[in-house]
Amino acid sequence: MKVSIITINYNSSAYTIKLIESILKNISNTILYEIIVTDNASERDDYDYLILNIPSDPRIKIFRNNINTGFSGGNMDGYNRSTGEYLLFINNDCECLNDVLKPLIKYMEDNDNAGLLTGKVRGLDGKYTGTHKLFPCLSRSLLGNEFTRSISKNKFVSPKVKITSPTKAQVVTGAFMFFKRSLFEEIKGFDTRFFLDCEEEDISKRVWDYGKEVYVLPEPEIIHEHGGSKKENDVGLRNEFYISYKKLMFKHYSKPYSIVMCILMSLKIFIHSSEKTRFKRRIERDITERGRTSSSVHKQYIDTVYPMHQKFIEPTRSFADIEISGVFQNLYEDSMFTNHFLTVL
Repeated sequence: MKVSIITINYNSSAYTIKLIESILKNISNTILYEIIVTDNASERDDYDYLILNIPSDPRIKIFRNNINTGFSGGNMDGYNRSTGEYLLFINNDCECLNDVLKPLIKYMEDNDNAGLLTGKVRGLDGKYTGTHKLFPCLSRSLLGNEFTRSISKNKFVSPKVKITSPTKAQVVTGAFMFFKRSLFEEIKGFDTRFFLDCEEEDISKRVWDYGKEVYVLPEPEIIHEHGGSKKENDVGLRNEFYISYKKLMFKHYSKPYSIVMCILMSLKIFIHSSEKTRFKRRIERDITERGRTSSSVHKQYIDTVYPMHQKFIEPTRSFADIEISGVFQNLYEDSMFTNHFLTVL
């Protein structure tokens, strides 16, 4: 078997079926592949729907877990039942837009330094989304992504930069990961202690630590609904992120460093921008990136943006541990805190 395509179903069988249909439609039959679906103890109705509606194809194998083993555990369950020389782990809320396997296999075969690959990801609106990021560190938390990239040895590019050729990345999306089986086994696969979240940071770092490199390729393209199988605003999911983040820090950093990182992560920071600054950013973004007129942006700001800011954003200042404003504002606006935990207009 050349490639094992592994995905997880958890109470989201409609997504799983669409993913499999896109695989069968777009991937060449000249490539010998299998599709392995791990059902992570879905509700009976969802599992039955999957069984009844999944395309009939001998390459598709479905296994049902008695308990939910999480992202890492479910993928490892699929790996343990796979036979492929290469492994493609893909979220079930994705769809393949082209033959993603051909460029992935070719690049891996032609480049011995490559350890982990991903492709380009579009959102439901058709726009490209970031498929790569930086590993959490103090410089990123305190001084922002751009500063951290500027001092990194590999000069990792921003996810905002259009990918037109194979590009090194420190961490790539866990929604679409391609490995050579031999390397995946050497680094011991996914760490099942990460039930949900931070598994992509963990395994990307272990690839780099092993002496291999991580790349984003421009040719393979998928659509990713981003959390199609998750519930929005689920407190349990947010708590799971914090648990995984703590595990990630203590696994890869010293105890004192990890403690500092976890303290920083727990801080509630409010970044205050003047009304003039907020309006200026809005004008620059909407005219440049969205092709709108200055008058339409101004009207929307007065009618909607400013009232919403006053109603929903401004009241949160009272809950902040730290408030940043003035000369320090720009330094923090690209930081990890703003990327993950703050809403700023």
